[in-house]
Amino acid sequence: MSKKSLPTPVEFTPKYNQSDVEIIKEEALYNGFFKMKKVTLKHRLFNGGWSGNIEREMMVRGDAVCVLLYDPRKDKVLLIEQFRACAVKHVSPWLLELVAGMVEDGESNEEVARRESLEEAGVEVLRLEWMLNFVPSPGGLVEYLKMYVGEFDSNKVNLEKSYGLQGENEDIRLHLFDADVAIALLKTNIDNASTIMGLQWLALNKQDLRARWLA
Repeated sequence: MSKKSLPTPVEFTPKYNQSDVEIIKEEALYNGFFKMKKVTLKHRLFNGGWSGNIEREMMVRGDAVCVLLYDPRKDKVLLIEQFRACAVKHVSPWLLELVAGMVEDGESNEEVARRESLEEAGVEVLRLEWMLNFVPSPGGLVEYLKMYVGEFDSNKVNLEKSYGLQGENEDIRLHLFDADVAIALLKTNIDNASTIMGLQWLALNKQDLRARWLA
């Protein structure tokens, strides 16, 4: 979809924002791999009044970046496969995913995208383009994901090597697909949100993306 054909963004009515929320109290409940906090707040209502006090427990992760690695010349997509502890009751806790990582202090989103692409897939990102932002689970998770499509050279991919940081017990295997095959996996093998969104975005935008990157 070209920028000229993008729909007009929806304007929320009334135009509420962070100034229409009052944080009354925050309590730290847990500080480990994730953080957990309890927040007491109230917010403005659509009729102009205010809600009563609301208590919510929230798991806090912070900002993360996902990268869909795409070779426009070969029309190839590079996905990673790794173990996910929270999916142990899944059919398989090894998932096909996009490259992704948390934003560390002082890092830009673009720096994270390039760092994680090298650490998790052993590839250099040649060009980077923003795709979309999304909140994975706004009912209980404080996390904001920034998604990018990154150009890479599929001729330089080493499918025989495992990747990831040993200090973080990462064990990552690479899978190189024709783009249409990767998109078709949405019907069979892809069941995590960021990878679904990335491949759906590619299905909608691949023609325009290739026109821009191959011009």
